[in-house]
Order: sequence, then C-alpha cells, then structure tokens
Amino acid sequence: MLSPALIWDHRGCKALGVDTRLGELVGRGRTSDVYAYGEDSVVKVPHHDVPADWPGLEATLTEAVRRQGVPAAAVRDLVEIGGRTALVLERVNGVSMWQQMVSDPDRASSLANDFVAIQRSLLSIGIPDDVPDLTDRLIRKVRAAAGLTSAEHEEAAALVEALPRGAALLHGDFHPGNILMGANGPVVIDWFDATIGHPVADIVRSSILLQPSHSAAPEHLPDATPELLDALRQLYVAAFRVELEAAHADLATWRATIAAARLSEKAEVDETGLLSMWTARHDNLVALGPTM
Repeated sequence: MLSPALIWDHRGCKALGVDTRLGELVGRGRTSDVYAYGEDSVVKVPHHDVPADWPGLEATLTEAVRRQGVPAAAVRDLVEIGGRTALVLERVNGVSMWQQMVSDPDRASSLANDFVAIQRSLLSIGIPDDVPDLTDRLIRKVRAAAGLTSAEHEEAAALVEALPRGAALLHGDFHPGNILMGANGPVVIDWFDATIGHPVADIVRSSILLQPSHSAAPEHLPDATPELLDALRQLYVAAFRVELEAAHADLATWRATIAAARLSEKAEVDETGLLSMWTARHDNLVALGPTM
C-alpha cells in the first residue's frame, strides 16, 4: 500500500494536509492502479510512465460527459499521491458487465444486447463541451503506432485525414469491462479517450476490442475464452450491421487506422490481428459478416 500522501486542493495550488484515506487496491489497469479512497470514493493513481497531465484531462472529460447526461462516475477531486497527480472518483458498488458475462455465460447474450443499447445511447446523446476532435487525436496515435515504419505513420495520418467527419460522442475504449453494474443502473467509466467524431470509429474500435486473440486473453477482458469473445463479437457486429454497411466504402480504412491507433497504446499481448488489419488497409472488399 502507498504511504500517506499530501492532499491538494482541486486546482493543485496548495497542500491541505496528510492523506490517510488511501485504502486497498481495488483494480489495476494499463495506465493506473485504483485504490479505495475514504468511504465512498476511489482514486486512480497513474503509473510513473504516464504523463502528468492525464488525470486532469480525464477529470475534464468525465465532468463534460456527465453534464451531457452520461451515466459516468462523479469527479470528486484531484490529489497528489506518491508524488503523482491522481483522480478521485465516486465509487460505484458493483461488478463490471464483463465480470457478469464471465461468471454467468448464459446471460452473455442478454448483456451483449444491453452493451449495444448503452453504446447507442452514448452515440446519440449529443455533443458535450470540452471534448476534443477524434481526427486530431487519431492522427497523433497512428503516428506513434508500434510496428509501422515512418512512411506508414505518415500514410496512416493521411488516411485518417481523408475519413469522413462525424458529430457523435465517442467513448474511445468502449468494452464490457468499462461498464460497472451499479445499484442504480450501469455506469460507464474510463473516459480518458473520449472524442467527438464519426460513430463508426467507436463501433469499429469496440469490435476490435472484442476480437479473440491468437494467444492469451486480452488484458482488458481477463479470463476471456475465444468462444465467448467470438459469440459476443458476432452479436455486436450484427447489431450494428446497418451502420457498418453504410460505411462500407471506408470500412477497411477505419479498421486499419483504428488498429494502428491501438498499436500505439502497446496494450495487446498479441498484436498480430492489429497488424493484419493495417496490412488490409487498401482492401475495399472487407467482409461485413461476423468477422468483419
């Protein structure tokens, strides 16, 4: 457990005292560890390789989507823990939708329908203030994609620039592990990657996150089996078939650039599938079936 740390006011301007509210570890992600914090909060403590401004950015984005009516955890504060700025959020008492799918596979289809319904509601909720443009963020990510050459980085950026724009709220990392099943209904967490853009971008991103790996289970969906992921992905793609068919002319490019952006995150145990999507960037005959 971390030692007691200084608490800072919300603007980070002055120390207010010694923090004794840091509790047990309740979750661990790719960029942060989550601890209990006081009686009704959690605190996301970023890893030391995470840029110092990320918690503040996530706080801004989370507050923005909540003002728009999104069921997201309330932002409580920004504090300093272990020399790092950390984000304090409302604690949602409930397991993730993904944990429910794994523990009760018979409910997976019903939960998958709920998953789709939640995403549709987000895509149609309107445009919050203070949320950045998808295109700019996607270009930054593809230019940092691991496994691509410098020339491919620039090609990917050009492909992103040529894609159609949109005006929907995109979560940017929407999968069942980022939905907590709270007492008052599902709560969508982890809004750091939120942007405004074309809905197909978020749909393609989620379909990639649900794709079975060639080796170990994906880190964002622990204990996944290929059979469960394949079934969920088939249901998901079928639910969004109309949107995907409408984007058919650009679908290979969407898949390739979203996959390249994912490569920049270095979050996949097995990057073979992502690299294959990038390689197929000029294939306009991308299937719209369950394998998309």
